[in-house]
Amino acid sequence: MNTTFYKVAKHVNFISMNLLCKLSKQSVILPFYHTISNNELIHIKHLYQPKNTLQFEKELDFLLKNFQAIDYVEYSKCILENRPLKNKFLLSFDDGLTEFYTVIAPILKRKGIPAINFLNSGFVDNQDLFYRYKVSILIEKLQTSTFSNNTQQSINHWFNEQKIKLDSGFKGLLKITYSQKESLDTLAELLSVDFKAYLKDFNPYLNQQQIKELIHQGFHFGAHSINHPPYYSISLDEQLRQTKESVHTLTTNFQLPYQTFSFPFTDHLVSKAFFDKMESLTQITFGCAGLKNDSTKFNKQRIPLEIDGFNGEEILRGEYLYYIFKSILNKNTIHRN
Repeated sequence: MNTTFYKVAKHVNFISMNLLCKLSKQSVILPFYHTISNNELIHIKHLYQPKNTLQFEKELDFLLKNFQAIDYVEYSKCILENRPLKNKFLLSFDDGLTEFYTVIAPILKRKGIPAINFLNSGFVDNQDLFYRYKVSILIEKLQTSTFSNNTQQSINHWFNEQKIKLDSGFKGLLKITYSQKESLDTLAELLSVDFKAYLKDFNPYLNQQQIKELIHQGFHFGAHSINHPPYYSISLDEQLRQTKESVHTLTTNFQLPYQTFSFPFTDHLVSKAFFDKMESLTQITFGCAGLKNDSTKFNKQRIPLEIDGFNGEEILRGEYLYYIFKSILNKNTIHRN
C-alpha cells in the first residue's frame, strides 16, 4: 500500500511539507539509510540499490529545507522527559557499514547534520558477515561464473535440498531464511567463495578505531542485535539475548553514556512482553514501519529511504499521504499483544 502512495506523491509535490505536517499533526520524522556509495557493492548489489552521493545530498537538502536536524542525545531527552518537539528530523543508519566513515560522515559534517548509526556487535571489525550479504555475494558468483559439470550437479543438489527454485538469475537464494544461514557456507564452498577473504579484502563494516573517531566527531551509536536476525522468526529468549548482549557489548566497548537499539529488519510482531523485559536496558528503541505511532511509548518508528524506484522526497511525501489516509480509518498505531 505504501508504494501506491509513493507513486501518488510523484504528482502532488505542489502540496507543501508544512501543510502535510499540519494535516497529519506529525512534524518529527526519523528517516534512515544503510549506506551511500558511488561504487558497486557486491554484498548489497542483489538486495537493493544504494543511493549515490548526489542523490543523498539532494535528499539531505530536502530534509534541511523542511525540518531541523536533531542529534540522538537531544532527541532522547525530549522523548524521555516528554518535552515537545516540532519540525525535527533524527537521521540514522543501520548495520555499521564502512561507507559511514569514508563517504557519509564527511557529507554530514559539511552540512551540519548529526546522525546515529546502529551496529551489529558480531560484525564490528569485520568479524562476520550478515547472511543476506552472503546471499548477494553468492548470487553474483553464480551469475558471473561457469562451473564444471560435477560442480553444477552439486549446485543443483544444494538448491533441491534447500527447496529453492533454481532460476536463471538465481534470485531464489533471496528466500534463504535466518535459520538456513549455515547452508550458505556450504554453497560458498561449492562455489569457491571465501567469505573471510571478502571481509578482509573489502572491509564492509566499521572497525573499532573508526567508530571511536566518529564518536569523537560527535556521531552517536546504538545496537542492532548481534548478527541481524528477523525478530519475528526467533524466540522471546533469543530476542532478549540478541538485544542485551549487543547493547552491553557496544555500551562497554565504546563507553557510551546512553543505551539504545534499533530492530534488525523490523519490529513487526515483537510482543509487549519483550518491551516490558527490556524497559530497564534501553532508553529508546526504533522500528522501521514508516510514519506510524506505537502503543509502546518509547519505541519509535523510522522511515526507510532506500526503496528502489523512489527518491527520498517521494517516500516522505508518500508516508505523509498514507498517514493522513489511515487517520480516517484510525489505523496509525501499532498495538502490541
